[in-house]
Amino acid sequence: MKNNIYQKKKEFAHQKMKMKTLPQELIAQILSLLPVNPLVRFQCVSKLWFALINDSYFIKLHLNRSKERFLILETDYPDDYSMVKFSNGDQFGTAVKIKRPHYNLQSTEIVGSCNGLVCIKSFDNESVERIVIWNPLIRKYKKLPPKPLEKFIARRHSAFGYGQVNNDYKLLRLVKFWPKAWLDRQRDERRIYSLEVYSLREHSWRMVEEEWPIEEPYTISNEACFSNGAFHWVVTSDETNLKKYHVTFDLSTEKFRVQAFPINSSTKEDLELVDLGGWLFAFFPQLCEVWVMKEYGLSSSWTLFYTVEPAFSKYPPFVFSHDGEEILTGEILGPNSRAESFCLYWYDIKRKTQKIVSIENVPDLYAPVVCVGSLILLNDAKPHSPQ
Repeated sequence: MKNNIYQKKKEFAHQKMKMKTLPQELIAQILSLLPVNPLVRFQCVSKLWFALINDSYFIKLHLNRSKERFLILETDYPDDYSMVKFSNGDQFGTAVKIKRPHYNLQSTEIVGSCNGLVCIKSFDNESVERIVIWNPLIRKYKKLPPKPLEKFIARRHSAFGYGQVNNDYKLLRLVKFWPKAWLDRQRDERRIYSLEVYSLREHSWRMVEEEWPIEEPYTISNEACFSNGAFHWVVTSDETNLKKYHVTFDLSTEKFRVQAFPINSSTKEDLELVDLGGWLFAFFPQLCEVWVMKEYGLSSSWTLFYTVEPAFSKYPPFVFSHDGEEILTGEILGPNSRAESFCLYWYDIKRKTQKIVSIENVPDLYAPVVCVGSLILLNDAKPHSPQ
């Protein structure tokens, strides 16, 4: 028995010595193929591995190779969020509860997700806005510095994404508010717009000189979609023609661009923009159509990608299956139009059939947010207590 223990210790010491002789670049290449959770544990192996796994180059290398996908199931306060992983075979695991960083506030809302980071907006009892950028896999978050908003706000829109040119994650906040002069019933009836950007790299807010490109009257008819390094909105004219515009804001240049939609641009049909695998899609729920911008930035390249059977989902697609033959979507179920549960399913684009997704311990009502496994914020964030 003692000889066996001695032999195992000797073999372990030998393997450890062999690892020390491996080039660090090769170790980095091997480790970058692993999921997030083992890498977090492997920080304890040695000081060398701790420094390697926390290195910014390695974190970016791991992100570019990451095949780990999971859903955050957003639920209403006071329920915790849930998280469920799914494999390359598109099989879902069991949903587990996960605490939000702002779990003690009255309400929370997911602004968006990008490269494994989730931006959460919350409000306290005094309706003060609190924002964090959160990596749910490593249970770390960064609290944004407070940015007081002017009073008399009419509406605010937020968007979260990544600018590749300057390697920075940014939160854009467009605020529309009434000036005090209007509230005092003076002659100045203009609404004022404030455009602000938070930079994760600089950890600060600043005003953007660029002005919102469309004059009133109009309605921003959807939350921003992040795709190809830019935010995308659908803006509908409030005039009688209800013309729709495609407004983009490039995160690297911080410039706006406006294009008219060549598809159904003068109809009353709803329209939602989504990003799937780096492609920009437009989803028309009433028409049961999904269009794709085949050449990014070229308005004339919008092409019908697939149609959905009317009996199926009125929700936009969330993510492609591993083989690209199916899309994950869903619908709210309930009698007499009363929402009681949310159902996920895979929709086969060619066969036009659906396959219900079964997930254990899933909440009844939720909004799914697709994320990828990443180590971002590992070396620059505050941990929060795990569930």
